[in-house]
Amino acid sequence: MNNKNVVVLAIFYAFIYMSTGSFSSYIGVYFAEAGVSHTQIGILTSIGAVVGIFSQPLWGMAADRSKSKNRILIICTLFSCITVWLVPAAGDMFVPLLLAMALFSLFQVAINPMSDAITLELSSKGIVRFPTIRTFGSVGYAFISILAGWLFATHINSIFLVTSLIMLGCFLLSLAIPQVAGHQSGKNKVKLVEIFRNKQLTVIYIYTLSLSVAMGFLWSFQAIYSKEQGISMEIIGIGLAVGSVSQFPFMLFFQRFYNRFGIRNILIFSGVIHTLRWCLYAFALTPFTYLFSWVLHGGTFILFYMCLAEYVNTHVVKELKATGQMLNSVIQLSVGKIIGGMLGGVFAAQYGFQNSFIVLAVMGAISTLGYYLAGRFFHINRGNKEQLVEGDRSISS
Repeated sequence: MNNKNVVVLAIFYAFIYMSTGSFSSYIGVYFAEAGVSHTQIGILTSIGAVVGIFSQPLWGMAADRSKSKNRILIICTLFSCITVWLVPAAGDMFVPLLLAMALFSLFQVAINPMSDAITLELSSKGIVRFPTIRTFGSVGYAFISILAGWLFATHINSIFLVTSLIMLGCFLLSLAIPQVAGHQSGKNKVKLVEIFRNKQLTVIYIYTLSLSVAMGFLWSFQAIYSKEQGISMEIIGIGLAVGSVSQFPFMLFFQRFYNRFGIRNILIFSGVIHTLRWCLYAFALTPFTYLFSWVLHGGTFILFYMCLAEYVNTHVVKELKATGQMLNSVIQLSVGKIIGGMLGGVFAAQYGFQNSFIVLAVMGAISTLGYYLAGRFFHINRGNKEQLVEGDRSISS
């Protein structure tokens, strides 16, 4: 492996997840202090997901059909750095804030899945190891979560300067990432619908979506709800950092887990952990249980993220790899945030945050049981040895 490529990608991943830790985790607090209602906060923090549903597949297809996927990544990092300043410029007016968040999100939502598509292809060529590179993303997230928790406790308006500077670093680093070609840049065009011919992947997507709704609600409202329960911003920042660190072993040893237990068992385990977390938020939220819930975070989001990334990279045809990673993001983040953030905000405004988490805990339990039963019916694979069959795009066992 070329050490330069490893260093560039490691720092790049640290930066893109630092931008998430500084912006997405605290923008709800900024809106709350600006006097925006809970329902409006839910809409504002979810508009990126709405934009992502339509833009991410288009970004993916553009990358797959470009001579270099890196071009799309460079464009998105540069314009994210610039458009984030539209949010404070909009003041506290809802419609301008909505438009500003939508334009910023148009570029920002493509960065993570595009980075994964590029890095996974480099990993398959032996240039870097994806789990190692992705771990540095969580290192960056942990670092900025602690720093931002202390900084934003007294200077919440600095969220935009911090995010913009980090995105500027992402842009500069993206210029040095090894080039990865788009595999549809020639005459070989493959339609998006081909991905959904894999019935096992479709079942996994449905299960992922059901649990991502809860994660969308969590990202939109956990800081607000926790503050209402008397948990300080400093503790919230430490919790986010703990959650990031808790993902390290699952990323570093992911391939071993995947080879030994298979995607089905890993995702069932993760569903149980999801449900336990929502029970803690619903019935026993204290500073101690808040931090413990973030210890459990390593068994939730990242397991689905890594499983989906590996599954798509292994089983989806090369002409749709970038599009497939974008779809992962649409399912796990965009649609989940829309339902969890927007509709969850409306539900929470009517029935309260505690009742919202009770509903999510019940949903988690039902979804996990449903996936277990569906896995027995569809024979969802227990390992990673299955091969994509050309023609019907199915998995042989």
